[in-house]
Amino acid sequence: MDTIHRTHFCGFLSVVVAAHDQAPELKRNLPLLLAQHYEPGYEVIVVDESSTDDTQEVLKQIATEHPALYATYIPSSSHYVSRRKLALTIGIKAAKSQWVLLTDANCHPDSTEWLSAMAESMTDEADIVCGYTNFDPTAKGRHVYLRMLNWWRNKWHPYRHDGANLAVRKASFMEHNGFLKNLKYMRGEYDFLVNEARRQRIAIACSPDSRMRQEELPPAQWTAHQLNYMNICPALRHAFLQRLAFVLWQGLLHLSYLLAVAAIVFFAIRQHVVGIALSASFLVFLLATRTIFGYRLAKAYGEHIAFWKLPWLDLGVAWHYAYYWLRYMVADKDNFIRK
Repeated sequence: MDTIHRTHFCGFLSVVVAAHDQAPELKRNLPLLLAQHYEPGYEVIVVDESSTDDTQEVLKQIATEHPALYATYIPSSSHYVSRRKLALTIGIKAAKSQWVLLTDANCHPDSTEWLSAMAESMTDEADIVCGYTNFDPTAKGRHVYLRMLNWWRNKWHPYRHDGANLAVRKASFMEHNGFLKNLKYMRGEYDFLVNEARRQRIAIACSPDSRMRQEELPPAQWTAHQLNYMNICPALRHAFLQRLAFVLWQGLLHLSYLLAVAAIVFFAIRQHVVGIALSASFLVFLLATRTIFGYRLAKAYGEHIAFWKLPWLDLGVAWHYAYYWLRYMVADKDNFIRK
């Protein structure tokens, strides 16, 4: 996919943040979001999903110092639809700009040039711009590895979006009725936006300044995130092909390791020195290539993972998804629909 464009959008921008009972996160991250160096100007719209904490007080306090901040809310009576999708829809409709950037309350830009960097990919040829989202340095290695692996796969074939760093063309969003087709699903808002867009109309922001930083998700939120993905996956276009490619890739990877170890054991029993050496060399080669792959990914996306952890994180991807798939199979499916 071509990510090099001749012209880009250079007008006023809107940022929409949906939040629910996230007063501490808003207090930490909104000032950073409102500190952008973007000359055409911008607004930040926070849509409160009927919070019961101090969200309103925090927003009022920050608004006194930042006139670019606007707040609205959705009523607590909104049932049986995704409040997050409804909140984002309200925010997008209220936005003054042609382009709207979407993010979460637990995220902040890594750079004061975030808006400028994302705008570089907003061209006449694009309806959606995907940006990468780093986790905090304290995040678990497997969370970081999964995020950058999903981004690497998505970069070559846009299929979904893992991370709260997305820009949409307002006119396109309204023309396609936003989240109307998938409003019953509790989450998956970023996934559906990318999945339903034409591949040729999706741009990838690659500049380090275009990255967001997300706070580490508590275990309960991480589990909810994974189970919600399991729930929406069948509704995504090309889901079968994506799953098939993943199974084949992970299957061949595990099979290669298994064969290498089995060969070493076999030749050791036979006391065949050459066979042991060749099998061990293949195992070392396999470990080295997968480690280098993970290291280059981490370097490209500004992640920091201990070198020795990379091959084990690579092997653990399949087991991670298998574990959450089993959890999803025994879960009450209504929990992912009615919210």
